[in-house]
Amino acid sequence: MTARSLIATTLASLFGTIVALGALEIVVRIAMPSKQSQGPSWSDRPIFYFRSPAAPSMQDYPYSPQKEAGAFRVAVVGDSFTFAPYMQFTDTFPNKLEQMLRVSGAPRKVEVLNYGVPAYSTSHEVEVVKNAIAEGADLIILQITLNDPEVKHHKPSGITENMQDKFGGMQLTGFVGWLAKYWKTLSFVLTRLHNTKTHRAYIEYFNDLYENPRSWKPFVSSMTELVKTAKTAKVPMVSVVFPLFGLPMDERYPFYPLHKKVDDLMTSLDVPLLDVSDIYKGIPLDHLQVIPGVDRHPNEIAHRMAAERIYLWLEERKLVPEDLIIKEKFATRLGVTGQRPWTPGEPPQPNP
Repeated sequence: MTARSLIATTLASLFGTIVALGALEIVVRIAMPSKQSQGPSWSDRPIFYFRSPAAPSMQDYPYSPQKEAGAFRVAVVGDSFTFAPYMQFTDTFPNKLEQMLRVSGAPRKVEVLNYGVPAYSTSHEVEVVKNAIAEGADLIILQITLNDPEVKHHKPSGITENMQDKFGGMQLTGFVGWLAKYWKTLSFVLTRLHNTKTHRAYIEYFNDLYENPRSWKPFVSSMTELVKTAKTAKVPMVSVVFPLFGLPMDERYPFYPLHKKVDDLMTSLDVPLLDVSDIYKGIPLDHLQVIPGVDRHPNEIAHRMAAERIYLWLEERKLVPEDLIIKEKFATRLGVTGQRPWTPGEPPQPNP
């Protein structure tokens, strides 16, 4: 092959490659959204957050540490899933549960207090349980999130604003970021590689929390102490485990074995456990995340669903005082009168 032929062949190959890349770029631009983002362009989060001047924290309404005589006080101990960032405290599952317990019209006072602190691990919650008992809790609901075995040697008080999410979306900077901005094929490939890597890392991280003795043993020790504290004080305790809202709740959800391990632990400690994962099966994540694609905490819908399930479970276990049981439950709410009664076990009505 002569030098001229070699050059012609090389140029032809280069031209073919450019044409192929150009065609691929056109396909990618058509298939991909015109604007890539880590979340929706809209926001349904509160314009501002409120609290009473008398409230000691952002957790709940103000309350007296000294329980009123005859009152029924429930303490909900947990982390950010109980506290509920990016939500009004009135929309949290503890507040929804309190609203349901007040429906009966019983004359005595009912309180479901939110003791949740974002970023707390189980080790931090031992002191919270002691405080709840000192403040007269009649029932303790321990909310469990799958990251509770995390070992933190400091005492958190919240989530750092705009904190980088190590399992979040891809953030490109520099020359590669500039190039990916205009070369959508490159952006598509890098995004797919990033998503695959973070998906795997997300699963491995939580599995390691339950397999690594450095996190699992302190978790068991803290949970044992926490339960012992309640039993010594003769205060009933139940537990509720939430799923992680970072992956779809279907047969591919990878954390069911971790739920089972938590269930086994609580069974060994003689503490009833409710796993609320089932109520979220099949629901798209953007209907459950507080900021779809950005923050994986449960939103108002997920909290309301959890409160309903927790109430029914407590009623089944006879942990709701007789005078606080909801006497009238309906399957529909389409008018002011004459709605169809709800039958125990009846699932929610499907969307029309």
